[in-house]
Amino acid sequence: MPEFKQGDVKVNGIKIHYYRTGGKKPPFVLLHGATDNGLCWTPVAELLSDKYDVIMPDAQGHGLSDRLDPAFSFENHTNQGVALIREMGLKKPIIMGHSMGAGTAVNIAVEFPSLPKTIILEDPAWRKEDTLSPEQEREMAKQHEAFMKSLIDVSKHTPEEVLADGRQANPRWSEVELAPWARAKLQFDTTLFSTMVINPRSYEELVPQIKCPTLLIIAEKGIVSKETAENIARLWKSRKPFRWVQIMGATHNIRRDQPSAFKKALFDWLKTLAD
Repeated sequence: MPEFKQGDVKVNGIKIHYYRTGGKKPPFVLLHGATDNGLCWTPVAELLSDKYDVIMPDAQGHGLSDRLDPAFSFENHTNQGVALIREMGLKKPIIMGHSMGAGTAVNIAVEFPSLPKTIILEDPAWRKEDTLSPEQEREMAKQHEAFMKSLIDVSKHTPEEVLADGRQANPRWSEVELAPWARAKLQFDTTLFSTMVINPRSYEELVPQIKCPTLLIIAEKGIVSKETAENIARLWKSRKPFRWVQIMGATHNIRRDQPSAFKKALFDWLKTLAD
C-alpha cells in the first residue's frame, strides 16, 4: 500500500481525518461508503494520482475521524465535506462517491452548486418516493435489526478473522481492496445505522436540482436499477451532461467486483471533461 500524506480538519469541533496524494494537480475528492474509510479508495487513488491530487477523507464515524454524536444527521457529512474542500483550498474539485459517499456528493452538488466540477456516483443509496405497506416496513425493520447485529458481531472479531471472512465472501476482490476494507470494518462507529446517513429526499426531487456534469455508474445487481437510471436521465434538467453506465457482473461494490470496467467508465468520463 502506498504512503499517503495525512492530516485533519476541524468542522464545528469534529475532527475529520484525510489522506492525500498531493502535488500541484487538479483536486479529486473520493467519498467512501458506509463502514468503509478513506483508504478503501487506495486502488483508485493509485490510478488517479499521476494527473490528480487525490483527497480521501474518513467520514465522521469512520476510520480515524471522530465518532458520531446524538445530534448527527446526513447534513453533517455534507457540511464536513464542504468544509474540508474549503479548508484545503480545493478549487472546483471532481467529487466521486460510493453508496453513502455518493449520496454526500449529490447533497454537495445540490446545496453548493458552484463547488464541484463534476460528480461521479458509484451506486448511490438513492430511494424513491414509494410508500411502503405496513408489512414491507416490518420486513425492512427486521432486516435492519439483523444487519445491525451482524455489524456488531464483526466488531468483536480480530483483523485476521475479518480479512478471512472478506476473502471468502468476495473471492474476486484483490488483496489491495480487501486489506483496507477489513481494517475499516473495525474502525467505524456501530451506531451509524441508528441515524439518518443519507438524504431522506428522493432521487426524483434531487436529480433536477443537480447543475454540474454527472456520471452515474450502476451495477447489474446493485441499489440503482437500469429502470431507475433511465428515469434519472428523463428527470435531468441541467444543460451540463449526464451519463449513466451499467457494469455487468457487479454488485453494489462495483469497482471491487469489476475494476477494469469501472476504470474504463471513469476514464471515459474524465476524457469528456478534458475535451
